Amino acid sequence: MSGGGGDGEYDVNINLTALLDILTNLLFFLMVGFMSSKASMELDGGMQLPTSTAQLEPKKAVQVTVARKELRVEKEVIANLRDGKVVAAKTQEGKIEPLLQRLQQVRKDKNVTGPEADILFVLCDKDTPYGLLRRVMMTAAEAGYPKFRMAVLMQ
Repeated sequence: MSGGGGDGEYDVNINLTALLDILTNLLFFLMVGFMSSKASMELDGGMQLPTSTAQLEPKKAVQVTVARKELRVEKEVIANLRDGKVVAAKTQEGKIEPLLQRLQQVRKDKNVTGPEADILFVLCDKDTPYGLLRRVMMTAAEAGYPKFRMAVLMQ
């Protein structure tokens, strides 16, 4: 007295087309999820970043933005820029005084120690004159940030 079927063998057919469709969809969603996990940052002032083939992800640090018309520290406008020069701000010996004071204040406020404490993250428009970028970097080094990370767009 056996119920429903014969000698215990089962005949199972697997539809490989449906299985491959599911695996393809899964792969597609994983790829889209991976591509959207890149670090994102807001570009203010109509900035255009230069491109690079670097593979490293940016790490969090004090952010200085050198836009076309403004110089910012942590999204706070420090000085206005015109034609690659600082407008109406005291500068001496290549230093930008408002930038120096703000970076020193940020350093005191954050009170970070360790290898990441003296790194500055610089977002700079791709058309920024080298002279201005050099002055920003010199001022930052004097304020206690001698190491720099530059933001670029991935190619």
